Parts: sequence; C-alpha cells; structure tokens
Amino acid sequence: MDWLGLGVFILALAFAGLIIILIPVMKNLAQTLGNVADTVETANKSVGEITGEVTVILHNTNETLVDVHGKMQKVNPLFDIIHDTGQAAHNFTSTFANYTGAKADKANDGISILDKKNLEGILRGAAFIYYLKELQKEKKAADEAAD
Repeated sequence: MDWLGLGVFILALAFAGLIIILIPVMKNLAQTLGNVADTVETANKSVGEITGEVTVILHNTNETLVDVHGKMQKVNPLFDIIHDTGQAAHNFTSTFANYTGAKADKANDGISILDKKNLEGILRGAAFIYYLKELQKEKKAADEAAD
C-alpha cells in the first residue's frame, strides 16, 4: 500500500468514527423534531378552538353594541328635553334676577328713606304686631279644630 491508500484508509476510519459518534445526536435531534411537530399540531388545534370562541364572543359583543346603540337612540330625546328644560330654567332665573335686581334698587331706595326719617322702629313694631295677630289666628283655628 502506498501513502495515498493509507491516507484514504485513515480518513475512512475517522469518518466511520464520526458517524458512530453522531448517530445518538441524530436520534435525539429526530426525537426533538418529532416533539416540536406534536407541539405545533396541538397549538394549531388550540388556535382553532380559540378562534371559534373568539368568533362567538365578537358576535355577542356586536349584538350587545347594537342593542346599546338602539337604547341610546331612544334615550337621546330625553336628554334633549332635559337640555331644553335647563335652558328654560336658566332663562327664567336670569330674567327673575334682572327683575329682582330692579326691585332691589327700589327697596334700597325705600330703606334709605326709612333711615333718613328714623321710621325703622315703627315698621319693626308693625311687623311684630302683624306676627302676633297671625299667631292668634292660628291658635284659634287649632283650638276650634281640637273641639
């Protein structure tokens, strides 16, 4: 045998040794790839089931939104009425405030006249007498109702 044949023989033995060493690695790789295939198949089934459930949930959500939209359309006129009522109340109170402002000016004029002529005590006395008469009327009406 010549050197070339001997070199080829050594390379063949090294290649055979490498193959023998790689056989368990290749078996583990084949097993791992089989497990990955099973996992992917299980994931595909799970995704299919989840997709079905999500489709049902989306359908129910759409029905709920349509129902809520219909009910909001029914309630919108009520909010319009409340808004109009608020506007009317605002207009009334602003008009009343303007009216009472004018009356307040006249009342202030009257108070200044009372202050100038020292008639405040007389008016308080008249108010007290009026209050007492009203109490007597209420007491008399309560006594008559009790009899």
